[in-house]
Amino acid sequence: MRAALWYKAKDMRVEEIPTPELTPGMALVRVDRTGICGTDLEEYLLGPVIIPQGMSPIILGHEFVATIVEDTTGTFAPGTMVIPDGVIGCGTCYQCLRHEEGRCAELNNVGLQTNGGLAEYMVTNPLRCVPVPKGVSPDVAVFTEPTAVAVRAANKIPNIPGSTIAVLGGGTIGILCAQVARAFGALRVVVYEPNKVRQEVARGLGFEVLDPLNPSEMSLYKDFDSVMECSGVKDSTKTSLAILRSGGTAVLVGFRPGQESFDLLDFILTEKRIVGTAAHMWDVDISAAVGLLANGVVNTAPLLTDVIGLNEVPTKGFDRLVADKNVFKIAVNPSK
Repeated sequence: MRAALWYKAKDMRVEEIPTPELTPGMALVRVDRTGICGTDLEEYLLGPVIIPQGMSPIILGHEFVATIVEDTTGTFAPGTMVIPDGVIGCGTCYQCLRHEEGRCAELNNVGLQTNGGLAEYMVTNPLRCVPVPKGVSPDVAVFTEPTAVAVRAANKIPNIPGSTIAVLGGGTIGILCAQVARAFGALRVVVYEPNKVRQEVARGLGFEVLDPLNPSEMSLYKDFDSVMECSGVKDSTKTSLAILRSGGTAVLVGFRPGQESFDLLDFILTEKRIVGTAAHMWDVDISAAVGLLANGVVNTAPLLTDVIGLNEVPTKGFDRLVADKNVFKIAVNPSK
């Protein structure tokens, strides 16, 4: 089969490799689409970051939708479209036994610690796959994993119906978080985004948009019930706390290494909360995301910038994402 292999930073090659071996209890799937994520881009530019040292070459890609070729368990018939689980824990630790595999100290993320979806075929555990309803296009279903990220983030917000929410960052994850928050009953969702193209997409989906680089716009609103921080930029936690009401919740969705400072006394006295989110679950968050996409509650059409073939991954995929900040999601069709 063909696969896009990451060797080191800025070194990705599309090569012929053996199709993965199907073992008992597993299923062989044909990959229909794989989205290129910001995490993949970080590995491409700077890796290994999350990829373990010495694991080169590896197949990236954790936002995927696939079709069953053969299922040794008989759970799914051949031809069934599914979302494979991308979060694999050890299965025996405290977190795994409580079905929080994403918090496992020995976590294997598909596409980061084990081979992922930038290939024609994968082997996956069918008992941890979520079926995609008939009629849902793979161009829509490929947004399941990032939508699940938004679902998990929204579920960390207390009393979301009727609340006011600020979303910092209007990229793919930010726009999905805004849509999920609205679907969950938020009364008002405001997206903060400086990029003009992203601003127009957010407005087109019915959201109020403000420019965080404009001091007058940043001072318009305070006292949000919750903030979903999706930008991952410097001082984003401090910004989130500044626009929260007393007792409000900041959910940190965007990834950024390093440290950040904020007024600890004010944080304590106002009883604000900071919550991290990173570990979505297949039967809760992925399943809910499939439902939101299948029902059209979450609109992904403005977010799909392009669908490319596997051979185009290094140039029209990663290099384009580096060069063009107006791009939202690039999906890969490994059959092309």
